[in-house]
Amino acid sequence: MAHSRFLRLAGLAAGLFAAWLLTAGDEAGLRPAFAVPVLAALLAAGLLTADRTVARPVGTGVRSARLVRRRTLDLVPAVPATGVALLTVALGGLLGVTGPASTPHTRSMSIPNNPLDGRHIGCVSGGIAQSGPWPGWFYAIPIGATLVLAAIAAVVALRRVVTRPVDGPAGDAYRRDTAVSIVAALGVLVGTSVAGAAHFTHSVLGQPLVCADPVAQEARPWLVALMVVGVVATAYYAVRLVFPSAAATAGPVRSVVPAR
Repeated sequence: MAHSRFLRLAGLAAGLFAAWLLTAGDEAGLRPAFAVPVLAALLAAGLLTADRTVARPVGTGVRSARLVRRRTLDLVPAVPATGVALLTVALGGLLGVTGPASTPHTRSMSIPNNPLDGRHIGCVSGGIAQSGPWPGWFYAIPIGATLVLAAIAAVVALRRVVTRPVDGPAGDAYRRDTAVSIVAALGVLVGTSVAGAAHFTHSVLGQPLVCADPVAQEARPWLVALMVVGVVATAYYAVRLVFPSAAATAGPVRSVVPAR
């Protein structure tokens, strides 16, 4: 158990550190586009490595088994999964606004310092390109693609957990903890994406001569709130990833035939 926690923690720490390195700096370059995919890959590596440490049942004489009806939804933790869904909606709404507001844009076509690459904001008042990346379509596409692939991988992993050949109370505990870890890893991925997108949006809108649109300035307090939500959510899911047993889970798995 302790070894599995360490491996999940190692994947989490490596992923967050790599994402921070890729997004550090003031350049709206190519590196930030790899932050979320790299984080997803390292989180998955930590989960897979930790799962390999789970001992399979060893034959020691006569064994008994239960006839149990298991469903994937029975293992999905309700509260963490709902949080992931809400964060995904918030992220989609934010990127749905910042994407169309990025270059190319009708108000930025005549500005030579604002390249038409989807990495800069289209609303520029003084002809000066912003410092740091703007979460336009250039970054939104890899983020969205990574989250879609991560969600598909999570569903596949949850379905495999249901059929994992570990029986008895230990098997039930393993399945629930693994399901919580999978959902928590997805939550870390979405939470960091929300926090990062809100941070860079807020940062760009706050730079002088970038965008004097009143609507953009009024959005900054909401972006701070969204950034705080993303950070808190990331911390919550990080704890659940490393310590899944403390998370709220679904109801007990129903037995069709009791064990003998």
